[in-house]
Amino acid sequence: MFNKKIPFYFHIESLIRQKILTGQLHAGEKLPPEKDLAAQFGVSQITIRTALANLEADNLIRRMRGKGTFVTQNVPLSKQVVVTGDVQSFVDDSRKYKVKALGIDKKKVSETRIPRELEEFFGFGSREKVSVVSRVRTLNKTPVQFLENFIAPETAKHVTMEALSEQPLQSILKEKMGLEIGRSETYLESVPADPDVAASLHSNVFAPLFQLRAYIWFTSGEPFEIVTIFMRPDFFKYKIDTSRNGFRGMTEG
Repeated sequence: MFNKKIPFYFHIESLIRQKILTGQLHAGEKLPPEKDLAAQFGVSQITIRTALANLEADNLIRRMRGKGTFVTQNVPLSKQVVVTGDVQSFVDDSRKYKVKALGIDKKKVSETRIPRELEEFFGFGSREKVSVVSRVRTLNKTPVQFLENFIAPETAKHVTMEALSEQPLQSILKEKMGLEIGRSETYLESVPADPDVAASLHSNVFAPLFQLRAYIWFTSGEPFEIVTIFMRPDFFKYKIDTSRNGFRGMTEG
């Protein structure tokens, strides 16, 4: 029934979370007792309590002694939507969140999460240094995105931790250096959470995450950055706008 590499409580937590966020479980609705949930999923009550504790920490349920467990009244039933599009959409989207800057670090390319991509995109050698800008975005006090921007060290000199908490990286660099962004390529896939990402997102190691990776160039054609956004799938869905002609091409191809 469960993927044994991921804790049982996380599977149960994810299932209940999905039912709450999609409206299958309504605001104010009472959940079954812990012993009934344990019997339903074939796990211990301790496992159920752990799953419910995480949901309560995210303000999705409320446990009332002697009365039971209820879905909270202020659940956001519609998820945030990630929309494909141009680079500006990333900048505009970032304004929805509160941002916590984690660091601006210089690392050898070989020590990063994506050494091969950095070598191919920037032309760096494995021993060369790249600047890694790390942030967490939150919605309603819940961490939902972990971001890593990989940029050249000379570009990173213009970025401060204070500024990162207040402005998107591209806005900072446009203001400080007058840089203009050109084209980008964006890729979406599902990946398991690394330990550091899982800790930042209050998730579990190996839990599935959306990974959105964008390769961005200046208007001059020179490489600007690679940005990776790890997103909790319980807070996001991906939207693709397709024209009638585009849809015909997809079905006939």
